[in-house]
Amino acid sequence: MRETTAEIWIGPAQGSEWMGTQGGLNATHLLLLRENSRPAWMLMPGNLYDSKPPEIGRPKVWVPSYPHPLEDALLLFAVMGAKVPEVRAVLGEFDKSRNRSRLDIDASFPKGFPREVYAANQKHLKGWHVVVSVGDASHAKKDLAALKKYKGLDIEVRETTSFQRGQLSE
Repeated sequence: MRETTAEIWIGPAQGSEWMGTQGGLNATHLLLLRENSRPAWMLMPGNLYDSKPPEIGRPKVWVPSYPHPLEDALLLFAVMGAKVPEVRAVLGEFDKSRNRSRLDIDASFPKGFPREVYAANQKHLKGWHVVVSVGDASHAKKDLAALKKYKGLDIEVRETTSFQRGQLSE
């Protein structure tokens, strides 16, 4: 059975001076990492609470590379969500697929995309507030340190704690 082991909520970065902000997130996109025999990121609209809820069509799905699951998720957002032209151009130099709605990175680039692709994303993906929630058994947990490379993003990481497994003392 497929399980959601990580989620990423993304919305525009808002300074604390912005009227009405309470340090939360006005999400415009949601990424879910579904895992079983193979992990897959699904990109969907995240503005579920707007007065006119988004139409939930077919999600964009990318199978991440083993070494870079979180970086692949941010790349999926940059290419298919934010549509950052500089990132799309660099990716186009290496990936010639016509349909990027469904991409198996692990099959085409087992070690991840070439460094230039991740570097372009780290440089050009800016102005977003990103909240990453990762479960203990998530494939994405081992890639958390890579988020430090994204200087143009306001990133929060929320790791889970299980009350049932006795990880918190009373």
